[in-house]
Amino acid sequence: MASNAEPVLRSLFCFNFYRGWRGISEFYRRYLPEGISAQQSYLLELCKTNEGILVGEIAHQLEIEMSAVSGLLKRMEVSGLVRREVAPQNRRQTLVYLTDEGEQLRSQVHTAMVVADKQLSKAIPKEDKVALMKVVDQIRVLIGEDG
Repeated sequence: MASNAEPVLRSLFCFNFYRGWRGISEFYRRYLPEGISAQQSYLLELCKTNEGILVGEIAHQLEIEMSAVSGLLKRMEVSGLVRREVAPQNRRQTLVYLTDEGEQLRSQVHTAMVVADKQLSKAIPKEDKVALMKVVDQIRVLIGEDG
């Protein structure tokens, strides 16, 4: 039995972004190693083995709250992918480093991200991609973030 809600939902801009996010997440998941989320892959991409990154910088770059970064880092620490250290220049800050295992996974994830992006670029015309990025930036302005 067909639902009456679908036509209404499909007409909502927000719902279509939700559908797009779910679709891109599923697409991307097919390229990532088992058990690695999109957020984890982005965090791995930000980190370098011998060069720590501040937790606050991770939050800024991923555009998520510090509490969300904390949970993400905790799961990745338990998995042996990252380690945290107090920053020597400011004991109130924490630096994140990749472990050797994290660096190996980072390399694998980076390759997967590039392959997935190439597949998307083949499937979606450049002008559509540019238009989407512009719309996302406009939404970010609406919520008070510069985009």
